[in-house]
Amino acid sequence: MTKDEAVDVVRGYLQGQVLGSTEEEIALDAPLLEWGILTSLTTVRLIGHLQTAHGISIPHDQVVGSNFATIDSIAKLIAELSGTPARA
Repeated sequence: MTKDEAVDVVRGYLQGQVLGSTEEEIALDAPLLEWGILTSLTTVRLIGHLQTAHGISIPHDQVVGSNFATIDSIAKLIAELSGTPARA
């Protein structure tokens, strides 16, 4: 999965399943953890969604705050794990 595809997947999931609204897009650099959009529970649910719906397995040692701080950081991680490193 490319970084752009990962952005769409993560943003869509967070807006639809966590926030319950797709009216306003979450910015790529919005602080998901600080704003409480991602909590321990919603992070586990997001990881489960990525695994079941998209076949992306995130190793336990990659589940750290820096990888889940923003949509951009999550998308970069997904792209790297998918074998399509993100471009700067």
